[in-house]
Amino acid sequence: MAGTGRRKTRGAVAEESVPADAAAPGQAATGTAAAPGLVVLGPQDLAGGAVIESDGAASANLPAVGPEGAPVAGMTARVASATFERDGYKHLIKAAEAVYSYPANGTRLSLPAQKMLNFMIHLAGSQNFANKLYRLPKRVVRGNHKGNERIFDALKEIFDSSLVVIGPFRGRRSRAELRILSSYVRPEEEEDSDAADIHFQFTDAFLEIQRSSQLWAKLSGPAMVKVTSTYALKLYEIGMQRYQMDYPSLELDIDTLRKLMNVPEGAYKDFGILRTRTIDRAIAEVNQLAPFSVSMPEEKMKRKGRKIEAVTLDFHAKDEEAAAETFLERERHSAGRRARRIGKVDTVTPADPVETGLADLGPLPDADDVTALWAAVLHALKGKVPAPLLASLEPERVEEAPQGGRRIVLTAKTAAVADTARMNHWASLKSALSSLTGGMIEDVSFEVAAARKAAKAAPTA
Repeated sequence: MAGTGRRKTRGAVAEESVPADAAAPGQAATGTAAAPGLVVLGPQDLAGGAVIESDGAASANLPAVGPEGAPVAGMTARVASATFERDGYKHLIKAAEAVYSYPANGTRLSLPAQKMLNFMIHLAGSQNFANKLYRLPKRVVRGNHKGNERIFDALKEIFDSSLVVIGPFRGRRSRAELRILSSYVRPEEEEDSDAADIHFQFTDAFLEIQRSSQLWAKLSGPAMVKVTSTYALKLYEIGMQRYQMDYPSLELDIDTLRKLMNVPEGAYKDFGILRTRTIDRAIAEVNQLAPFSVSMPEEKMKRKGRKIEAVTLDFHAKDEEAAAETFLERERHSAGRRARRIGKVDTVTPADPVETGLADLGPLPDADDVTALWAAVLHALKGKVPAPLLASLEPERVEEAPQGGRRIVLTAKTAAVADTARMNHWASLKSALSSLTGGMIEDVSFEVAAARKAAKAAPTA
C-alpha cells in the first residue's frame, strides 16, 4: 500500500489558495485543507489493478445530484471554474481521479490525444462538468496539431478509448472502467482554419466521477504542451498533484507504475530496460520543465532477491534559483532542449518576433512566473546592482506598457528606494529583463508599497 499525502494549507493542490468564490458556503477558501488525502492502490488491493481512492468521507458522501436534481459541484469543479475565468487555458485543472487513471485493455492514448484530453477536461470543469455538447476552439490545440486531420484523429482516438478509475462512486469504493466520450462531431469538409470549433460530449459516468472530485492537479498549459513523451506527461501530472503535499512521496509496485505511466502492455519487461527507456528519461524531462523535482532513490526500492518489486517517487518543490532556471528553459527554443538536458548544449539564435510574425506574445505571465523571472533577474544582477537595493524591491506583475511591449512592475519599500532604482539602475534592470526574456519584457516601472496600500484601502464611490 502506498503512503498517503495531506495538502499543506499554503499552496494547496492548485499551487495557491482557492479563490473565495470557489469555496462552498461556510467553507474556508484554503484549497484542500479539509479535503481527504489520497491512497494509491496496487493490483493486490483490488482485482484488475487500480489507482486512486479517497481516504476520507468527504467525497464519498458527496451526493451526485442536489435536491432539485441539479449536479452538485465538488471542490475540483469549483476551482476549475474560477481558474478558467481568471486564466482561460493557461492553467488546466484536472481531477486527481483522472490523473491517476490509466487506459483499459492495455492500450494507451498518444501524446497529442492526452494533451487534447486535458484541455477538454478543463473546459468541462469550468462549467461544473455539465452533461452537454462542448465546444473547444481549435486554436487551443493547434500548437500540437498542425493540420485538422491530426486534430480529429486525436479526437477519434479519445472517443475509442476507455479509462480505469478507482475511487469513491456514489458513496462506495468502486473500480470503474468507463468510456470517455459519448459523441463528437467531425465535419465532412475540414477547413484548415482556427476559426472552427471542436464539438464533443463526455459520458455520464466520466462526468460524475470528476464532478464529485475533491482533489485536483493544476497543470501549466505552456509547460504541458512542451512535454515530448507520454511517459513524461503522466509523471508531470502526478507530480503537479503531489509535490505540495506534506508527504509528497509515492510508493508504487512495478505493475501499477507501468500502468500509470502508460507503458504498453508487454513492453520493457525487465526493470532495468523499463527504467532506462521510460522512467529515467521521463524524470529528466520533467525536472527540466516542472516547478518541482522528481527522483527515484535507490535506497527506497523494495527488492525480493534481485528483483525490484516497488519503487518510491519523491516530489519536491524547487528552490528559487532552480525555479528561475526552469522558467528560462521554458522560454528557450525547443530545438536545443534535449541537448541541454543531457549536457550537450546547442546554441540556437532566437527568432525575431517581428520577422516571424509572432507579434502576439501570448498571455501575460502569472504570479508564479513573475516570481521566477525576478529570481533570475536577481541572479543576473548579482554584483552589478547593490544587494540592499534589490532586496528592497519586490515583483508585483507584468503588464502591457503604454508605449507598446511589456514591462515588469516592481514594488519599492519607500519612495527613496524607487527614485534611486529609477535614476541609477533602470538601464541595468531593463537590460537584464530584455536579455532573459528574449525581448518579450523590455521595460520596468516602480510603485511605492505604502502608496499602493493606501490606494487599495481608499473607499470607492
